[in-house]
Amino acid sequence: MSTFLLTAIAMLAFAANSLLCRLALAEGLIDAGSFTLIRLISGAVILIAMLVVRGQWKTDRPTSRFRFFAGVALFGYAALFSFAYLQLATGTGALLLFGAVQLTLLAIYWLQGERFQFLEIIGIGVSIVGFVWLMLPSATRPDISSALLMLISGVCWAAFTALGKQAPSPSSGITWGFIAASIIGVLLSPLILSSIHLSWSGVLLAIASGAIASGLGYTLWYQVMRKLSLLQAAVSQLSVPAIALLLGTVVLHEPLSLHILLTSGIILGGIALVFLSRSKKTNEQSASR
Repeated sequence: MSTFLLTAIAMLAFAANSLLCRLALAEGLIDAGSFTLIRLISGAVILIAMLVVRGQWKTDRPTSRFRFFAGVALFGYAALFSFAYLQLATGTGALLLFGAVQLTLLAIYWLQGERFQFLEIIGIGVSIVGFVWLMLPSATRPDISSALLMLISGVCWAAFTALGKQAPSPSSGITWGFIAASIIGVLLSPLILSSIHLSWSGVLLAIASGAIASGLGYTLWYQVMRKLSLLQAAVSQLSVPAIALLLGTVVLHEPLSLHILLTSGIILGGIALVFLSRSKKTNEQSASR
């Protein structure tokens, strides 16, 4: 299966995760702390089970340093995102989260000595314009503390994404990241579970988010990260809000407007340019050998 298609499937999982979070938190079916903890633990359980069944539990274990940083980054992203989401409009949250993700990953890409090709610059610009045009109409002036939480959440997710290139294997890297994040969550539960509110629907949505959309989706993402540059990883994630809106029309019967279709097309076009530039660069390097 092509890298582009695998990336698209991973983005679909991210969008589904966004939808599950929105259903659970925006509707008040569960509190943010419980949602985060259940999400992380359910993800860890399903991933551990998969490693045990495959006979890989004792193989390819990441270093303690990787586990620590992956756990901190994953917990930081999941917890801060959940709490920030309670006070932010969908458009505002997406702009802050993915803006932070883009800037962080592009900064890491640049600091690693990589430089942008002309076609990549055009692709980045087109994708960002489409993304801002898509989300801006639903954005409102944010609460400062919630905005800060979402920005830090984006930095944490970018760090977790970048760590994917250092994992000994995608499945073990994600599994130990979830284990470490779950342990951190349990240790900090007195802080994040200050106001517990549960419903069966909220719990089931948290389990689905953790076990399926996060656990399996992030494993695929770490698999894809082995073949992507950080630039491609950054830009491709701009498609997530657009896919989430399209999923909303199918699952929640939300209206599909020309604005959504047009801006989604612009975002995907920009992403395609970045992937095309990378493919062209790879072919040129192969031909010169």
